[in-house]
Amino acid sequence: MPATDLVKGCPLFYELYDDEISEIIKSCHVASYKPGDYIIKQGDTGTEICVVLSGLANITIDKSGTSQIITTISKGDFFGELVLINETKRTANIIAVKNTDILVMTYANFYSFYKKNPDVFSLMVLNVTRLITKRLKNSNQVISDLSDKLQKYKEAA
Repeated sequence: MPATDLVKGCPLFYELYDDEISEIIKSCHVASYKPGDYIIKQGDTGTEICVVLSGLANITIDKSGTSQIITTISKGDFFGELVLINETKRTANIIAVKNTDILVMTYANFYSFYKKNPDVFSLMVLNVTRLITKRLKNSNQVISDLSDKLQKYKEAA
């Protein structure tokens, strides 16, 4: 199977041609994790952007001595994109739920396309922006729903 087939459908690579994707991933590496392994630990420093190639992982946040599952990610999902805006401190844990393979791209590799191929770089930045916007909209909806529930709770009390 061609390497590009492994990342097809990943939002990071939307609108890119196979040869462009091949150029990107040839300087990446694949890391494998077993169930329970930490892919990323909250609070650690990192400079990698990661794409789930296979498997399943939970995103959790440690707060007040407990860990809360925020969501589950699977093939095609990517994470670690905050390093692109100089946020190198990891804001959550990523923990493998089952055997999981991750494509790891460094910050330097991502930004190398700024000079090598500005069109590819622009599309990847646009794709990251789309993902962050989607996550922000989802967060706004969750906040709105919680606000409505709180208001109803106050009215009932």
